[in-house]
Amino acid sequence: MRALGIDIGGTMIKTAIVDENGVISEKKLYPTQRKLREQLVQIVREELAASNPEAIGIGTAGRVDPLTGEVNLATDNLTGWTGVPLKSFIQEETAVVTAVLNDANAAALGEWFSNHRRTETLVMLTVGTGLGGGVVINGFPLLGKRGEAAEFGHVVIHPGGRRCNCGKAGCAEQYVSMRLIHRLVAEVAGRELDRATLVEQYLGGDPIVGKAVDTVAGDLAIVIDSIFLSFDPETVVVGGGICELGDRFLLSLREKLVAPSQSSLYAPEDVVLSLSRNDSGIIGAAIFAMKNARTQLRPTRRGRKRDYPAPG
Repeated sequence: MRALGIDIGGTMIKTAIVDENGVISEKKLYPTQRKLREQLVQIVREELAASNPEAIGIGTAGRVDPLTGEVNLATDNLTGWTGVPLKSFIQEETAVVTAVLNDANAAALGEWFSNHRRTETLVMLTVGTGLGGGVVINGFPLLGKRGEAAEFGHVVIHPGGRRCNCGKAGCAEQYVSMRLIHRLVAEVAGRELDRATLVEQYLGGDPIVGKAVDTVAGDLAIVIDSIFLSFDPETVVVGGGICELGDRFLLSLREKLVAPSQSSLYAPEDVVLSLSRNDSGIIGAAIFAMKNARTQLRPTRRGRKRDYPAPG
């Protein structure tokens, strides 16, 4: 079986065909457009015509209802996305089995499936335009009753701090993102750097970029410490665009975790960078969809049905 995996972010949409072993092919990138619903239909139709996959898996920014696949809440990163019945909409348009979950949950599932299948509890943080999170326990993504599980980006870490586009103040996402690193560098350097230049200067030891990255790493360490104390995972994986900063960033992050870890039982080395990098969300969404295509939905005590597949 093969599935079309789609990863919808605030700036880019990534797609690929994924097989049962998590191997991807025909990967494509599209800038996210304001008329996202229309854009997504066009992308899906083109992919189906070209590859004829048996299922469609979508990971999207926002809080996704685990029963219906509807986007219950999305921030202004995806304007007008709140309330979109994404699963039923795409399934009706294509007549292909469709499964939908939050993009960070998809990334966590993809990372677990591809690289950590012996891990019982894995938590993943995706650091890109914003900060997302996902938890996988024994191969099952933790989705929650309302689709709000692992929304670490909207946990307040600095009460009364920067205003977040979710309406609160001091959310972790306002202190941990690639967007913030770019902004901090621009405030000092007096100009915006593109992603490639910023990464190159960081790896080359530029002090301005290094200070910005260290600032973000410090707040990311606060989030990670709370995750270890909340879930006690074997591994915390950091993914998203920040992985482009490589081992130097990982060492900086682990250094920030030395002090808090001394009062706990985890070690800074339990934090690693994603091995699948930007492909993990595509893989996780596709694996989720393939299990939905194979597995009969299981009734709950209320007679409703849940899409809680586990990779084989």
